[in-house]
Amino acid sequence: MSARDARNQLLDGLSPSAKDALLQHSIERRFPAGEILWSAGDRSQGITLVLEGRIRIVRGSGGRQLVIHSGEPGATLGEVPFFTGGRYPATAIAAEPTRCLFLPEAAVRRAIAVDPALAFFFLKRLSHRIENLVERVDRLTVSSVQTRLAHFILQRYKATTTSLRARSKSGKGAVFSLGMTQTALGEELGTVREVVVRALRGLRQSGAIESVGDGKYRVVNASILQTLAQEL
Repeated sequence: MSARDARNQLLDGLSPSAKDALLQHSIERRFPAGEILWSAGDRSQGITLVLEGRIRIVRGSGGRQLVIHSGEPGATLGEVPFFTGGRYPATAIAAEPTRCLFLPEAAVRRAIAVDPALAFFFLKRLSHRIENLVERVDRLTVSSVQTRLAHFILQRYKATTTSLRARSKSGKGAVFSLGMTQTALGEELGTVREVVVRALRGLRQSGAIESVGDGKYRVVNASILQTLAQEL
């Protein structure tokens, strides 16, 4: 999704006056990979719309973090403290170079007063996020790390293969990367780096994947991954 599409997804359906109220004081911000946008416990100042890049929302303590969800282009973040009047329940970190549109609280409230449909837009987004969070909790409690890793690798592999097929007639031999560090992947899967390393080794030994160097892999036997992923 382009930055324009992400912006339009928020604005489509709003009245011109609501758009003006929302965007008149909006602020565009850029964050390099690894920068913290806000920390758990910080006071909310408004709602953030992701235009480009990706933001990881994490919770944790004692050096161990768990990814609650991710915000990609088109995602809005910060609705919980906005509507409760509280503080951010989790920390937001740019997973890659990211561009956002910050919507100050006063501007959002004015826009909602002009066009109440905006409130339902944010509440619908928040409801979908809760559904996804429940699914994530289910995966963490009923499946093994290797199962979750197999599912993750299949998704990365399919995305890479689809991208290659869009440029050529065949995606055979597609090489993919994990798209993040092993530490970050551990947080994504609800575990730690050491367990991810062992799970990757197990998938290589089973003949499901092979390492091609430089942090990249190739799927050798997708049926093994699919069998494991079906346990989710």
